[in-house]
Amino acid sequence: MHQQHHPLISASLGTQREIVSFHFGEEKYKQVYIQASLHGDEIPGMAVAWFLKQKLMALESAGRLRAGFTLVPVANPLALSQHWHGTHLGRFHSESGQDFNRRFPALGEKLAAELASSLTPNEGDNKRLIRDAIDRHYRDVIAKTELEAQRFTLMRMASQADLMIDLHCDWEALPHLYTTPHAWPDIEPLARWLGSEVQLLAQISGGEPFDEACCEPWLTLAERFGDKYPMPRGLLPVTLELRGLRDVDPDQAEQDADAIISALRESGYIAAENPLVSVEVAAPVIGGDELALVTANAEDIAGMAESSAAASALEAVDMPEEMSVIKQRHTEGAGAVSPALKHPATPLAGCEYIHSPVSGLILHRKKLGAHIRPGEVVAEVVDPVTDFVTPLVAEYGGVLYARHWAKFATAGMLVIRLAGEDEVRSGDLLVG
Repeated sequence: MHQQHHPLISASLGTQREIVSFHFGEEKYKQVYIQASLHGDEIPGMAVAWFLKQKLMALESAGRLRAGFTLVPVANPLALSQHWHGTHLGRFHSESGQDFNRRFPALGEKLAAELASSLTPNEGDNKRLIRDAIDRHYRDVIAKTELEAQRFTLMRMASQADLMIDLHCDWEALPHLYTTPHAWPDIEPLARWLGSEVQLLAQISGGEPFDEACCEPWLTLAERFGDKYPMPRGLLPVTLELRGLRDVDPDQAEQDADAIISALRESGYIAAENPLVSVEVAAPVIGGDELALVTANAEDIAGMAESSAAASALEAVDMPEEMSVIKQRHTEGAGAVSPALKHPATPLAGCEYIHSPVSGLILHRKKLGAHIRPGEVVAEVVDPVTDFVTPLVAEYGGVLYARHWAKFATAGMLVIRLAGEDEVRSGDLLVG
């Protein structure tokens, strides 16, 4: 592992900040980028990133990395300084009011003009040309503000990757994710291992978020030149929402880190270890027919029937199908078995956002994970002075996957989000 320091331009004298990145593995053609806490107050991802750093160091030492990995545990040093009377305000830039996960630049058209005469009949060469062009752009562009410098620094690293994982969380939520339709088949193992309960797909969600900006140049170039040159598939983006803001727990964070490692192993970015499997065979033991436990690796089990004391034990078994049973046990134990997907992917345009039309105390009537039917009351907003109760009613229904952590509503506040199967919205699809 080695680390790099990326200084940002300073907004004021004596306040220069930097982004620190950690790099693992020697493979440069295949790359993975992971970052956490782009919204600075979303700490669960930072905890997961810390565990990932320890695990990637161990995997690198064991020679099991099959890609180059870049990890940025703290993607937003600007937001980490934004505290007001004990409250961390990490979603919006205090100076400009901009959401830290919006307004990332699109490079596709600029790169198309630059690379039109340089692309080749070789896909690998074209991939290197595109990566080099992206790197040159962010190396040479001059940031005008500290926020812009932060965006350019993150984009320069992330846009090089084959797989980009952006770790976020919500107010109160189930684990869920955002990705694009073209990337979903490759992201699906990550959803299964993480136990993601809602998978939201959109090619363009609006607002130029980080994940879509990272893959935009690759998609634009493939669309522009794909009929003339063999173009690389390009970057696969995913934003993981690791439950809620307050769900910072070491056991859960390490479990999530292990899930990410398992998905990366299944997808070929990390080599599988040679597993030890335990099988029960009938062994000749003095004084009875007890089963002896034999532990071996894959090659040892495969050779049992030909040699070793275990072969004699197998021959002594009365049931002729025992050998096939042992082989089946070994086959099942030899590779990690990924969990089933909890819910199929649905369009981001199928999400229903329920706002409160009035101010008052929020009383939730349904739990996270509930399947809400059209016309069902999800929560109530109570005016404790007038005793007036305003029901919040689902129009379309879906899985209740996220809600505001605040229990007092202002008029117009977004309170609850449901993930439905049918597209019911258009325009900017993300929460503002």
